[in-house]
Amino acid sequence: MNNAYQLKDIIFYYNKLQALSIKSLDIHAHKITALIGPNGCGKTTLLNLLAFLTENQQGQMYFFSDQVSRKYFHSFIQRISFLPQQPYLLRGSVADNLALTLKFHQQNNKQKKIINVLEQLGIEHLRFKQVKTLSGGEQQKVALARAIITDPDVLLMDEPFSYLDHCSEKLLESFIKEYTKQTHKTIVFSTHNRLQGIAIADNVISLIHGKVVNSPLINLFQGGVKQLIFDTGKIKIILSTVNQRFQYVSIDPNKISLSVKSPTAEIKNQYHGRVTAMIDEQEQIRVSVLAGELFQVLLSIEQFKALDVSLSDQVWVAFQPSCISVF
Repeated sequence: MNNAYQLKDIIFYYNKLQALSIKSLDIHAHKITALIGPNGCGKTTLLNLLAFLTENQQGQMYFFSDQVSRKYFHSFIQRISFLPQQPYLLRGSVADNLALTLKFHQQNNKQKKIINVLEQLGIEHLRFKQVKTLSGGEQQKVALARAIITDPDVLLMDEPFSYLDHCSEKLLESFIKEYTKQTHKTIVFSTHNRLQGIAIADNVISLIHGKVVNSPLINLFQGGVKQLIFDTGKIKIILSTVNQRFQYVSIDPNKISLSVKSPTAEIKNQYHGRVTAMIDEQEQIRVSVLAGELFQVLLSIEQFKALDVSLSDQVWVAFQPSCISVF
Protein backbone atom coordinates (compact mmCIF):
# COMPACT_ATOMS: atom_id res chain seq x y z
CA MET A 1 0.00 0.00 0.00
CA ASN A 2 1.26 3.50 -0.87
CA ASN A 3 2.00 5.89 1.96
CA ALA A 4 1.38 9.62 1.97
CA TYR A 5 3.70 9.95 4.97
CA GLN A 6 6.28 7.82 6.72
CA LEU A 7 7.71 8.94 10.05
CA LYS A 8 10.71 7.32 11.71
CA ASP A 9 12.21 8.09 15.13
CA ILE A 10 10.44 11.45 15.40
CA ILE A 11 11.17 13.49 18.52
CA PHE A 12 9.74 16.99 18.92
CA TYR A 13 10.11 19.40 21.86
CA TYR A 14 8.47 22.66 22.88
CA ASN A 15 11.25 24.27 24.88
CA LYS A 16 12.29 21.31 27.07
CA LEU A 17 8.90 19.57 27.05
CA GLN A 18 8.67 16.54 24.78
CA ALA A 19 5.51 16.86 22.65
CA LEU A 20 6.02 13.92 20.27
CA SER A 21 7.95 10.65 20.44
CA ILE A 22 7.07 8.45 17.47
CA LYS A 23 9.19 5.41 16.67
CA SER A 24 7.45 4.52 13.40
CA LEU A 25 4.25 5.67 11.73
CA ASP A 26 2.78 5.22 8.26
CA ILE A 27 -0.16 7.27 6.96
CA HIS A 28 -1.73 5.62 3.95
CA ALA A 29 -2.33 7.54 0.73
CA HIS A 30 -5.84 7.89 -0.73
CA LYS A 31 -7.39 7.01 2.64
CA ILE A 32 -9.04 8.80 5.56
CA THR A 33 -6.96 8.81 8.74
CA ALA A 34 -8.21 10.08 12.10
CA LEU A 35 -5.88 11.30 14.86
CA ILE A 36 -7.58 10.68 18.19
CA GLY A 37 -6.60 11.32 21.78
CA PRO A 38 -7.24 13.64 24.72
CA ASN A 39 -6.35 17.33 24.74
CA GLY A 40 -2.60 17.88 24.89
CA CYS A 41 -1.74 14.46 23.46
CA GLY A 42 0.12 15.89 20.42
CA LYS A 43 -2.53 15.84 17.67
CA THR A 44 -2.06 19.47 16.60
CA THR A 45 1.74 19.20 16.81
CA LEU A 46 1.67 16.16 14.54
CA LEU A 47 -0.65 17.93 12.07
CA ASN A 48 1.72 20.92 11.98
CA LEU A 49 4.57 18.57 11.10
CA LEU A 50 2.51 16.89 8.39
CA ALA A 51 1.59 20.32 6.97
CA PHE A 52 5.28 21.37 7.04
CA LEU A 53 4.31 24.37 9.16
CA THR A 54 6.85 23.16 11.71
CA GLU A 55 10.26 21.74 10.86
CA ASN A 56 11.05 18.33 12.26
CA GLN A 57 13.67 18.39 15.03
CA GLN A 58 14.78 14.75 15.11
CA GLY A 59 14.13 11.68 12.96
CA GLN A 60 13.08 11.28 9.34
CA MET A 61 9.91 12.10 7.41
CA TYR A 62 8.94 10.95 3.93
CA PHE A 63 6.19 12.51 1.81
CA PHE A 64 5.00 10.16 -0.94
CA SER A 65 8.38 8.38 -0.69
CA ASP A 66 10.41 11.62 -0.95
CA GLN A 67 12.53 12.42 2.09
CA VAL A 68 11.48 15.69 3.65
CA SER A 69 14.07 18.44 3.95
CA ARG A 70 13.91 22.23 4.17
CA LYS A 71 15.13 22.40 0.55
CA TYR A 72 11.86 20.87 -0.71
CA PHE A 73 9.41 22.40 1.79
CA HIS A 74 7.91 24.79 -0.76
CA SER A 75 7.16 22.08 -3.33
CA PHE A 76 5.60 19.86 -0.66
CA ILE A 77 3.47 22.65 0.80
CA GLN A 78 1.97 23.30 -2.64
CA ARG A 79 0.47 19.79 -2.52
CA ILE A 80 -1.17 20.18 0.91
CA SER A 81 -4.13 22.12 2.26
CA PHE A 82 -4.46 22.65 6.00
CA LEU A 83 -7.76 23.60 7.63
CA PRO A 84 -7.01 24.87 11.16
CA GLN A 85 -9.43 24.60 14.05
CA GLN A 86 -10.33 28.29 13.80
CA PRO A 87 -9.75 29.29 10.15
CA TYR A 88 -9.25 32.95 9.29
CA LEU A 89 -11.01 34.46 6.28
CA LEU A 90 -9.82 37.65 4.61
CA ARG A 91 -11.94 40.75 4.07
CA GLY A 92 -14.20 40.82 1.04
CA SER A 93 -16.60 38.33 -0.45
CA VAL A 94 -16.49 34.56 -0.44
CA ALA A 95 -15.51 34.66 -4.12
CA ASP A 96 -12.67 37.11 -3.30
CA ASN A 97 -11.22 34.69 -0.74
CA LEU A 98 -11.34 31.76 -3.14
CA ALA A 99 -9.93 33.76 -6.05
CA LEU A 100 -6.99 34.93 -3.95
CA THR A 101 -6.18 31.35 -2.98
CA LEU A 102 -6.11 30.33 -6.63
CA LYS A 103 -3.91 33.33 -7.43
CA PHE A 104 -1.37 32.32 -4.77
CA HIS A 105 -1.26 28.83 -6.32
CA GLN A 106 -0.99 30.31 -9.82
CA GLN A 107 -4.08 28.49 -11.05
CA ASN A 108 -6.34 29.67 -13.88
CA ASN A 109 -10.07 29.24 -14.64
CA LYS A 110 -10.82 30.95 -11.36
CA GLN A 111 -14.55 31.57 -11.84
CA LYS A 112 -15.26 28.02 -13.00
CA LYS A 113 -13.36 26.51 -10.08
CA ILE A 114 -15.07 28.83 -7.59
CA ILE A 115 -18.52 27.88 -8.84
CA ASN A 116 -17.67 24.15 -8.87
CA VAL A 117 -16.32 24.05 -5.31
CA LEU A 118 -19.21 26.06 -3.88
CA GLU A 119 -21.70 23.76 -5.61
CA GLN A 120 -19.80 20.74 -4.30
CA LEU A 121 -20.35 21.97 -0.73
CA GLY A 122 -23.88 23.21 -1.35
CA ILE A 123 -23.05 26.86 -0.61
CA GLU A 124 -23.15 28.43 -4.08
CA HIS A 125 -25.65 30.98 -2.70
CA LEU A 126 -22.82 32.45 -0.57
CA ARG A 127 -20.63 33.32 -3.55
CA PHE A 128 -20.99 37.10 -3.37
CA LYS A 129 -21.66 37.41 0.37
CA GLN A 130 -19.24 39.39 2.52
CA VAL A 131 -17.43 37.02 4.86
CA LYS A 132 -18.12 39.27 7.86
CA THR A 133 -21.85 38.56 7.44
CA LEU A 134 -21.46 34.76 7.50
CA SER A 135 -22.47 32.57 10.41
CA GLY A 136 -19.87 30.40 12.13
CA GLY A 137 -21.01 27.30 10.23
CA GLU A 138 -20.94 29.16 6.91
CA GLN A 139 -17.43 30.42 7.60
CA GLN A 140 -16.31 26.86 8.30
CA LYS A 141 -17.73 25.66 4.97
CA VAL A 142 -16.12 28.54 3.07
CA ALA A 143 -12.80 27.74 4.73
CA LEU A 144 -13.20 24.13 3.61
CA ALA A 145 -13.97 25.31 0.07
CA ARG A 146 -10.79 27.38 0.15
CA ALA A 147 -8.84 24.33 1.32
CA ILE A 148 -9.98 22.01 -1.48
CA ILE A 149 -10.27 24.47 -4.39
CA THR A 150 -6.59 24.00 -5.30
CA ASP A 151 -7.09 20.22 -5.62
CA PRO A 152 -4.44 19.27 -3.03
CA ASP A 153 -3.00 15.76 -2.74
CA VAL A 154 -3.49 15.90 1.03
CA LEU A 155 -6.17 17.64 3.08
CA LEU A 156 -5.32 18.11 6.77
CA MET A 157 -7.99 19.24 9.24
CA ASP A 158 -7.55 20.14 12.90
CA GLU A 159 -10.72 19.38 14.93
CA PRO A 160 -13.03 20.25 11.99
CA PHE A 161 -16.20 19.32 13.90
CA SER A 162 -15.58 21.48 16.97
CA TYR A 163 -17.86 24.45 16.19
CA LEU A 164 -20.52 22.79 14.04
CA ASP A 165 -24.14 22.11 14.92
CA HIS A 166 -25.42 18.55 14.58
CA CYS A 167 -26.73 19.02 11.03
CA SER A 168 -23.50 20.61 9.77
CA GLU A 169 -21.48 17.92 11.51
CA LYS A 170 -23.32 15.14 9.68
CA LEU A 171 -22.89 16.97 6.36
CA LEU A 172 -19.14 17.27 6.94
CA GLU A 173 -18.90 13.57 7.84
CA SER A 174 -20.61 12.69 4.56
CA PHE A 175 -18.38 15.11 2.62
CA ILE A 176 -15.18 13.56 4.03
CA LYS A 177 -16.24 10.09 2.96
CA GLU A 178 -17.42 11.13 -0.49
CA TYR A 179 -14.44 13.41 -1.16
CA THR A 180 -11.90 10.62 -0.72
CA LYS A 181 -14.06 8.14 -2.64
CA GLN A 182 -14.50 10.46 -5.62
CA THR A 183 -11.08 12.11 -5.77
CA HIS A 184 -8.83 9.42 -4.25
CA LYS A 185 -7.16 12.14 -2.18
CA THR A 186 -5.67 11.69 1.28
CA ILE A 187 -7.42 13.14 4.34
CA VAL A 188 -5.99 13.37 7.84
CA PHE A 189 -8.12 14.94 10.56
CA SER A 190 -7.91 15.21 14.32
CA THR A 191 -10.83 14.81 16.68
CA HIS A 192 -11.41 14.51 20.41
CA ASN A 193 -14.55 12.47 19.58
CA ARG A 194 -12.94 9.05 19.34
CA LEU A 195 -16.08 7.19 18.31
CA GLN A 196 -16.62 9.68 15.50
CA GLY A 197 -13.07 9.13 14.29
CA ILE A 198 -13.49 5.37 14.28
CA ALA A 199 -16.80 5.64 12.42
CA ILE A 200 -15.53 7.90 9.62
CA ALA A 201 -11.91 6.93 9.08
CA ASP A 202 -10.28 4.04 7.24
CA ASN A 203 -7.42 4.16 9.73
CA VAL A 204 -7.11 5.55 13.27
CA ILE A 205 -3.94 6.79 14.99
CA SER A 206 -4.24 7.00 18.77
CA LEU A 207 -1.97 9.38 20.69
CA ILE A 208 -1.23 9.54 24.42
CA HIS A 209 1.44 11.94 25.73
CA GLY A 210 2.83 12.32 22.20
CA LYS A 211 3.21 8.57 21.64
CA VAL A 212 1.29 6.28 19.32
CA VAL A 213 -0.54 3.56 21.26
CA ASN A 214 -2.26 0.43 19.98
CA SER A 215 -5.71 1.26 21.29
CA PRO A 216 -8.88 2.96 20.03
CA LEU A 217 -8.84 5.05 23.26
CA ILE A 218 -12.53 4.36 23.83
CA ASN A 219 -13.48 3.44 27.40
CA LEU A 220 -10.21 5.02 28.49
CA PHE A 221 -9.77 4.90 32.26
CA GLN A 222 -6.91 6.12 34.41
CA GLY A 223 -5.79 4.41 37.59
CA GLY A 224 -3.18 2.20 39.20
CA VAL A 225 -2.14 -1.46 39.13
CA LYS A 226 -1.77 -3.90 42.00
CA GLN A 227 -0.99 -7.47 40.99
CA LEU A 228 -3.47 -8.21 38.15
CA ILE A 229 -6.03 -5.63 39.24
CA PHE A 230 -6.38 -2.16 37.68
CA ASP A 231 -8.22 0.17 40.07
CA THR A 232 -9.85 3.27 38.54
CA GLY A 233 -11.16 4.42 41.91
CA LYS A 234 -14.68 3.42 40.85
CA ILE A 235 -14.26 -0.12 39.55
CA LYS A 236 -11.63 -2.86 39.61
CA ILE A 237 -10.63 -4.43 36.27
CA ILE A 238 -8.90 -7.80 35.96
CA LEU A 239 -5.92 -7.72 33.56
CA SER A 240 -4.11 -10.46 31.67
CA THR A 241 -0.68 -8.91 32.22
CA VAL A 242 0.82 -6.67 34.85
CA ASN A 243 3.23 -3.76 34.89
CA GLN A 244 3.32 -1.29 37.76
CA ARG A 245 3.92 1.58 35.30
CA PHE A 246 0.54 1.15 33.60
CA GLN A 247 -1.55 4.29 34.07
CA TYR A 248 -4.36 3.70 31.56
CA VAL A 249 -6.61 0.94 30.33
CA SER A 250 -8.80 1.06 27.23
CA ILE A 251 -11.51 -1.46 26.36
CA ASP A 252 -12.47 -2.00 22.73
CA PRO A 253 -16.15 -0.94 22.39
CA ASN A 254 -16.75 -3.68 19.80
CA LYS A 255 -15.62 -6.40 22.22
CA ILE A 256 -17.83 -5.54 25.17
CA SER A 257 -20.98 -7.62 25.53
CA LEU A 258 -24.27 -6.32 26.93
CA SER A 259 -26.93 -8.53 28.45
CA VAL A 260 -30.03 -8.21 30.55
CA LYS A 261 -29.18 -11.37 32.49
CA SER A 262 -26.06 -11.87 34.58
CA PRO A 263 -23.14 -13.21 32.45
CA THR A 264 -21.44 -16.52 33.17
CA ALA A 265 -18.56 -16.60 35.66
CA GLU A 266 -16.15 -17.37 32.79
CA ILE A 267 -16.20 -13.68 31.81
CA LYS A 268 -13.73 -12.11 34.23
CA ASN A 269 -14.90 -8.49 34.11
CA GLN A 270 -18.63 -7.83 34.56
CA TYR A 271 -20.43 -4.80 35.96
CA HIS A 272 -24.09 -4.02 36.54
CA GLY A 273 -25.37 -0.62 35.41
CA ARG A 274 -28.02 1.31 33.53
CA VAL A 275 -28.40 2.53 29.96
CA THR A 276 -27.87 6.31 29.72
CA ALA A 277 -27.81 6.84 25.93
CA MET A 278 -28.41 5.07 22.62
CA ILE A 279 -27.02 6.75 19.49
CA ASP A 280 -26.86 5.74 15.84
CA GLU A 281 -23.18 5.61 14.80
CA GLN A 282 -22.77 4.88 11.06
CA GLU A 283 -24.57 1.49 10.83
CA GLN A 284 -23.88 0.65 14.45
CA ILE A 285 -25.63 1.60 17.66
CA ARG A 286 -23.60 3.12 20.48
CA VAL A 287 -25.01 2.26 23.88
CA SER A 288 -23.71 4.19 26.90
CA VAL A 289 -23.90 2.35 30.20
CA LEU A 290 -23.09 3.80 33.61
CA ALA A 291 -21.66 0.90 35.61
CA GLY A 292 -19.28 2.53 38.05
CA GLU A 293 -17.46 4.01 35.03
CA LEU A 294 -19.24 5.17 31.86
CA PHE A 295 -18.85 2.48 29.20
CA GLN A 296 -19.39 2.98 25.46
CA VAL A 297 -20.47 -0.17 23.65
CA LEU A 298 -20.85 -0.55 19.87
CA LEU A 299 -23.47 -3.04 18.69
CA SER A 300 -24.66 -4.04 15.26
CA ILE A 301 -28.26 -3.13 14.53
CA GLU A 302 -29.18 -6.82 14.81
CA GLN A 303 -27.45 -7.12 18.21
CA PHE A 304 -29.20 -4.00 19.45
CA LYS A 305 -32.61 -5.24 18.38
CA ALA A 306 -31.99 -8.60 20.06
CA LEU A 307 -30.92 -6.87 23.29
CA ASP A 308 -34.26 -5.02 23.39
CA VAL A 309 -33.46 -2.35 25.99
CA SER A 310 -34.59 1.22 26.58
CA LEU A 311 -33.12 4.23 28.38
CA SER A 312 -32.59 3.64 32.12
CA ASP A 313 -32.91 -0.16 31.77
CA GLN A 314 -30.57 -2.26 33.89
CA VAL A 315 -27.93 -4.23 31.94
CA TRP A 316 -24.68 -6.09 32.45
CA VAL A 317 -21.42 -4.94 30.86
CA ALA A 318 -18.93 -7.80 30.37
CA PHE A 319 -15.53 -8.30 28.72
CA GLN A 320 -12.46 -10.49 28.99
CA PRO A 321 -8.96 -9.28 29.95
CA SER A 322 -7.82 -10.01 26.38
CA CYS A 323 -10.01 -7.10 25.17
CA ILE A 324 -8.07 -4.57 27.27
CA SER A 325 -5.21 -2.38 26.07
CA VAL A 326 -2.86 -1.16 28.81
CA PHE A 327 -0.25 1.59 28.69
